[in-house]
Amino acid sequence: MSKKILVKEGALSKFFQSFFMAKAKGKEDEFGDKLYKVSPEVGKMWDDFSNKMDADTAQWYRLLKSKGYSTASLDAYVKKYNIDVS
Repeated sequence: MSKKILVKEGALSKFFQSFFMAKAKGKEDEFGDKLYKVSPEVGKMWDDFSNKMDADTAQWYRLLKSKGYSTASLDAYVKKYNIDVS
């Protein structure tokens, strides 16, 4: 891999890590606000990413429930982030 690709990959990895750390601390709104100030387009992309993650979580939750599997591992996450699983 070229050095340029590795640098971009490393930066993107750190960016995702920052997002997930903020989400884990319940500060994803602050993270999004900072992004909007720097670049509204990037802020919108990260909002979209977060919404898609929540939608995917809800989809997995419903699938597990419909198949009779335990959702215990997702229950706290769904409750903490107020994800609509209906």
